[in-house]
Amino acid sequence: MEQVFALDIGTRLVMGLIMEKAPGGYHIIARAQTEHRQRAMYDGQIHDIEEVAQAVQRVKEELEEKIKGNLHYVSVAAAGRALKTAVATAQKSELIPMIWEREDIFALEMEAVQQALREIQAEDEIIPYHCVGYSTIESLLEGQNLSSLSGQRGKEAQVKVIATFLPRTVIDGLTRVISKVGLEMRELTLEPIAAGRAAIPPDMRRMNLALVDVGAGTSDIALTKSGSFFAYGMVPMAGDEITERICQHFLVDFQTGEKIKRSLNTKTKVTFTDFLGMKTTVNKEEVLEQIQPVVLELAQKLADEILRLNQGNPHAIILIGGGSQTPLLAEVLSDLLELPRNRVGIQVRERIQGVSGEKSLKGPDAITPIGIGISTIEGEGLQYFSVHVNDLTVQIFELQLATVSDALLAAGITPRLLVGRPGSALTVELNGDIKVSKGQFSKPAQFFLNGEEVKLDHELKPGDKIQFIPAQDGENAQATFADLVPAIPEKKIKVNGESVVFTAQIFCNGRPVTRDGDVPDGAKITVFQNQTLKDLLHFLNDKQYSLSEIRYKINGEERVIPIHKEFYINQQKVALERMIKDGDDLVILVKEVYIKDLQLKPTPMVFYVNGQEVEYPPQIFRILSRGRVLSDQEKVVDGMELSVEGYDTMPLLSELLPYVNIPQDVPANARLSLKRNNQEAEFTTPLIPGDRIEIHWEQVASAL
Repeated sequence: MEQVFALDIGTRLVMGLIMEKAPGGYHIIARAQTEHRQRAMYDGQIHDIEEVAQAVQRVKEELEEKIKGNLHYVSVAAAGRALKTAVATAQKSELIPMIWEREDIFALEMEAVQQALREIQAEDEIIPYHCVGYSTIESLLEGQNLSSLSGQRGKEAQVKVIATFLPRTVIDGLTRVISKVGLEMRELTLEPIAAGRAAIPPDMRRMNLALVDVGAGTSDIALTKSGSFFAYGMVPMAGDEITERICQHFLVDFQTGEKIKRSLNTKTKVTFTDFLGMKTTVNKEEVLEQIQPVVLELAQKLADEILRLNQGNPHAIILIGGGSQTPLLAEVLSDLLELPRNRVGIQVRERIQGVSGEKSLKGPDAITPIGIGISTIEGEGLQYFSVHVNDLTVQIFELQLATVSDALLAAGITPRLLVGRPGSALTVELNGDIKVSKGQFSKPAQFFLNGEEVKLDHELKPGDKIQFIPAQDGENAQATFADLVPAIPEKKIKVNGESVVFTAQIFCNGRPVTRDGDVPDGAKITVFQNQTLKDLLHFLNDKQYSLSEIRYKINGEERVIPIHKEFYINQQKVALERMIKDGDDLVILVKEVYIKDLQLKPTPMVFYVNGQEVEYPPQIFRILSRGRVLSDQEKVVDGMELSVEGYDTMPLLSELLPYVNIPQDVPANARLSLKRNNQEAEFTTPLIPGDRIEIHWEQVASAL
């Protein structure tokens, strides 16, 4: 018969059992236990690795002495409060349909697991968690539910997983303690699962029962219904709080407080020596009076958590663990949950059916190690072994058959490293046409197991060495302008006697570029060929040649005048569409435009006299540009601003009179009346264009 080593590392006590399968049940071959010499664990969590390892070493040596052999493998349990589960979804979309290979699916599953981990971490940001297993519960392709995505073709895939996590500190603490004493972990189970396996027979799990494991630092809760355990919970309070209350009141150290607490079930008086060296004897009732508030608080928290998880009162409560023997606890729980006193009881080893051997092993604190042994014998725990990923040792918890993908997940390999991104495409506009160059495909990740290339679903054995080569992204599409624009031979010509090398021109986003330059994504490329005379004018980039008209302003008013050009190639007059050939001799004649060609004249001033429009002719004539007086022979250039002046000063009213018809018949005793804009005026009144002038004879009254 195969023997298993079950080890229960508790906050106060470390207990080890050697068990084997027996006809009709299980047999305990040997047992050993010891207490921590000092407080090395708090709330079920290992704080002092060395101290806990020493306790485990003592248990291991005692058991080896009893069985006359060496122990190499051990099964342990993690606190139930540590287990976390979460459901998460991940999806991926591609631009074009693809065949979903196992590597693509696993990367998607890992992304979902990491999403589940993020949800767990959002609830508890301080404690890092480790995935001990996951299962895919739904696979969708293009929205259609499929049993497997492998080999399917489509653009959009989605997976939903349920993932299980334990805090890394829990796993690391257990593995370090075990490795320090020369052991390897065979299986890992959860304390409430192990305890329930031993304390509640399968046929009793049809009832709604609450199993409460009251330890030293924490109290774990497991609930049964319809034949299985359906919920787990934890209260961060247990026997240590009661011990600490005794220590505070009676001024004793923790070990003495533990002895006082344990004696309450067997003695009516307790004798101890306090911290100051005084020997004291107290009645059991005095101690109970002191611990009663703490017991009430613990019972209330347990009752609240049971009601929260169970959504109502259970049929009965089963207490296990060393703290379950705390006086008053069972009675208070039955009152709080309104259960008969006989429905809240303590389960002990003596009542567990099918477990033989070690008759000295008694009480409720033996339930969990027995459950660990049974789970190991029946293969119900998390199978555990070590492998190496790129020389990093990782622990594998085998919920199903462990594969390369499980090892990568345990090593913290991110999905991004498994499937590379395809290279980005290069999209440009070339002379109005869209051109697309595709990027290169990515190179998938590679996995080598003990030197041989394998797939993600390859099964692992303890000690396997995995070499992981991350996926490589595909290179982005790249091109030079020479790749997009065919080479065009240059042409050596003459333009108005000067030698010119006529080449094609490439412009990117409006700026000239060279053929060996890199093309940016989204570039707008324009190519000017070296074919026609029109291309040549653009190539020369000379205003004299390229302008077809001159724009100028006169007194702020914009005007346009066409430029007349004549083109001769090899002494023959040609049009703009004429093809340019190598060796051509080109003459460009541009007719100059002079100020005199504009035929500019100053504009007369206009006034209104007696309702009639009267023009006051220019008195001078000059043309200016930026304050400089121009001659008729000066050239007109593009953008020139001209002003035409016909006056040096504004005229006086008297200077306007020669251009006005004044009535010649002068009445007797009359005088000439002058008004400007309805105001009396004189011959010396200055005028402004647009003024309204009134001139008429006015009768003067005669003197008596």
